[in-house]
Amino acid sequence: MAHLDKVALRSIFRLRPRALPAPEDPVAPPSESRRKRLHRFGAYPVLITSIYIGGGLLWVLGGDPLLSAWLAEAGPPPVLGPLANILVVAASGGLLYRLLRFHVRTAHRAHLAQDMRLAEFIEMITDVAFIKDREGRYLLINSAGARLVGRPLTECLGQDDRALFPAEIAPKLMQADRRIIASGHLLGSEDTFDIRGERRTFQSTKWPYRDADGRIVGVIGIARDITARKQAEEQSWRARDAMETRVRERTAELVAANRTLERSIAARVQTEIALRDSEERFRQLAEHIREVFWVYDIAQERLLYVSPAYEEIWGRAVQNFQERPLDWLEAVHPNDRARIQAAHTAKLELGRLDEEYRIVRPDGAVRWIWDRGFPIRDAAGYVYRIAGLAEDITARKLADDQLRRQQVELAKMSRLSLAVELASNLAHELNQPLAAIVAYTQACLTLLREDATDPRELTGTLEEVVNQGLRAGGIIRHLRGLVQRHPAAQTEIDLNALLRAVIHYAQLELRQADITVRLELTEPLPAILADDIQIQLAVLYLMRNAIEAMQGSGNEPRELLLRTAPLDTGTVLATVRDTGHGFSPEATERLFQPFFTTKPGGMGLGLSVSRSLIESQGGRVWATPNPDRGASFHFTLPVYTHYRWPSTPA
Repeated sequence: MAHLDKVALRSIFRLRPRALPAPEDPVAPPSESRRKRLHRFGAYPVLITSIYIGGGLLWVLGGDPLLSAWLAEAGPPPVLGPLANILVVAASGGLLYRLLRFHVRTAHRAHLAQDMRLAEFIEMITDVAFIKDREGRYLLINSAGARLVGRPLTECLGQDDRALFPAEIAPKLMQADRRIIASGHLLGSEDTFDIRGERRTFQSTKWPYRDADGRIVGVIGIARDITARKQAEEQSWRARDAMETRVRERTAELVAANRTLERSIAARVQTEIALRDSEERFRQLAEHIREVFWVYDIAQERLLYVSPAYEEIWGRAVQNFQERPLDWLEAVHPNDRARIQAAHTAKLELGRLDEEYRIVRPDGAVRWIWDRGFPIRDAAGYVYRIAGLAEDITARKLADDQLRRQQVELAKMSRLSLAVELASNLAHELNQPLAAIVAYTQACLTLLREDATDPRELTGTLEEVVNQGLRAGGIIRHLRGLVQRHPAAQTEIDLNALLRAVIHYAQLELRQADITVRLELTEPLPAILADDIQIQLAVLYLMRNAIEAMQGSGNEPRELLLRTAPLDTGTVLATVRDTGHGFSPEATERLFQPFFTTKPGGMGLGLSVSRSLIESQGGRVWATPNPDRGASFHFTLPVYTHYRWPSTPA
């Protein structure tokens, strides 16, 4: 109320409107009209009092003498004389004037309180409230409306919509006001406008503004900003559309993966429902399969049938379902129970189930279960039941675990054997020239200790030392040549496809190390010129180095990133990035040296071999520490000379 301008209040009070009816009924009731007629009668106390006194004096001076004469003939003379009658008329007129003035003041205070309550209500509401005259000028507007147009409250009064709103909004508002004044009916609308660069939606209600005589003197209305609600509704619709899209995609994948089995089970169940006479044959089939066959009714939310194989796999009686419908869920391993319970709830909406989980039998044995469910539809296509198979895959799981352990041990033994063989060959080959060097050197020292020895006689011996040293260098170069393939084996290679193949080969190591692989491969990428076997080995060594670096990272997220991109028109850049412990700045220069390692138990050969392989293909390899944690290993390879770069639009 403190924000309303006095000018606005006076403009309202001058109109003296009758009590505002509700928006649903813009016509005042008859009792209200009678009250206003009484108010108008009491609004002129001087005139009414003058008429009363004038009539009384006429009576005293004219009618009273005639009455007195008539009464004198009939009886005793009147007690009061003319002067006393005049005083009585004057006194009663004064009393009448005071009563009328009291009535006027009381009515004025009532209307003033009513107007103040109306103005206070308009100011306190958060919606935009306003009153306009017939020309569209604002007689009253609350603070919410002033904030909407971005002007002080005093500047809004007396202005029309053309002065307060943009040119594309004002005509529509003024046209709606003219329609309300012409029809005299309530008008509700929902409009969207651009106000000060912001798209906003308003829900407005307007009705005629009448004076005490019922004449339409303007428009009164309320407008509510529903922009946030509209945006929330749009976001809700978009989120629902996105969710429906994901559900459709996931459903399509499941249908493609399980189409054959779904048709088989659906046909069997539909045949059982449609042909009651085949129930016995269906029961015999279900009771003799090794998997647990089950049928779930969506409407009744209970299992209709569970095959006897349940007792063999779960170790629990089928009759338990009558007393405890979730008996199968109670046997699920505690670590898997929350996930399977959520999947069980979701299958009622999706009509599908495909989960692997563990159960604990009453004897304490743990078994792995592969549970699959498929929708059963009626003639109208409505999913009313779900049928499924629960298969005991414990033996397969144990075999997979054993196979993984064997593959890991085989990979470790293979790498260890390679390193041992390489070191053994290197030691064996270098042993002979080194032993010869030591022998010749000792002979030289023995001869030099004799005083009569001529140093020139040692020339042949020292030449042999040099020859043996050259021989040792030749052995090292020969071993290096075993690693580096001849350039004649280079061919055109798709580096992105090569990286995907290496990831496929290393899936076992990645899963056991709980490492997530992320690819950022540039498409299309120019073909490279290299030997695919050597590049695969180099990438595999870099990936294994990253896997070993992340094994000691504790509970931190483990992520392996492979990225490719053209470096220039003649070179392609590839990066292998890990989130491991990284390396110190002092170790940067020694990372690619043979037998240097920063990992406990490492042999220090992987990075050295990788550099030799990449450099043999005309590339270059280096390492950089990541800003957060881990390290990135980069290597470049030459582009195939006959590769044609895609033309860019002008």
